Amino acid sequence: MYSAVGLLKYAKGSGGKLVGTHQKLDKAARRAFSSLIKKKAFFPNSKEIIHFEGSRGPDGLKRKSPGVDEPMHFIMPDNDDGKLWHYIENHSANLRRVLKEIQDNPEKAYDEGTDVRAAFEAAWLAHAIVDGLTPAHHFPYEEAVSELMSDKDYFRIFGQPIKGIMRGDSLAESAVKNWRYWGHNGYMSKHIAFEYGVALIVTAEGWDAFYPEISPSDLVDLDFKTEFYNSLRKIHSLDMYTRFRQDGWTSALGKETKNILVPEIVRAIVLGWYACLPEESKRKITKE
Repeated sequence: MYSAVGLLKYAKGSGGKLVGTHQKLDKAARRAFSSLIKKKAFFPNSKEIIHFEGSRGPDGLKRKSPGVDEPMHFIMPDNDDGKLWHYIENHSANLRRVLKEIQDNPEKAYDEGTDVRAAFEAAWLAHAIVDGLTPAHHFPYEEAVSELMSDKDYFRIFGQPIKGIMRGDSLAESAVKNWRYWGHNGYMSKHIAFEYGVALIVTAEGWDAFYPEISPSDLVDLDFKTEFYNSLRKIHSLDMYTRFRQDGWTSALGKETKNILVPEIVRAIVLGWYACLPEESKRKITKE
């Protein structure tokens, strides 16, 4: 999903001052999370979380070192290889461990930077959840790119790797491949167009439009893996990206994005964060 200036290496606003979709979804989720936990547990605030979006988030990593340990947040719902869930599980485990450290030693949290680690893990966890539930990430992107690239190395300008330029064996072949990638109905041009459309819808709406429906029963014995895959199936059943690739943005897709897609994503972020809270904190929250 679009995270504003996440691909600009030295952009001053990339830590969240220029708010992209990831940042706004994080903020919406954090507001909902606040009403859920009611100050009964420590959790990083919105400003701390979105500090690790943009150039400090996964999108920034792809820009700084393309092809090197990139977090590829794509998932094929009908043929899941488990890679994305592995990212989510890792960040969940790290966040769970850090939050437990803070609960056990609250006086050391700020001195030792534990709060910063919590914000980082919360942001990167949310980023993976958002991308995993975004229809444009349910497309076999890696296969499409490998089909177009005859050489896995990236073009470099003054030694800086440039991501997204297809290489062919000749100038003509390079032009054809880049048109298939960036041209009309190209793999990446369609991907970007879909995500920018979601970004415009998110930007135009207030916080309440995306407030998720979470009942107390949802928190009892919460299995976030089950919840994530339930959300994935619900979103994938709408076939939004296939319809978009065929017809572009339509009023029906816009309504589904506003009323189903974005609230479902925000709900998943909230439940993903909640699942990482220490058990003692969860007991305090669910007692009411």
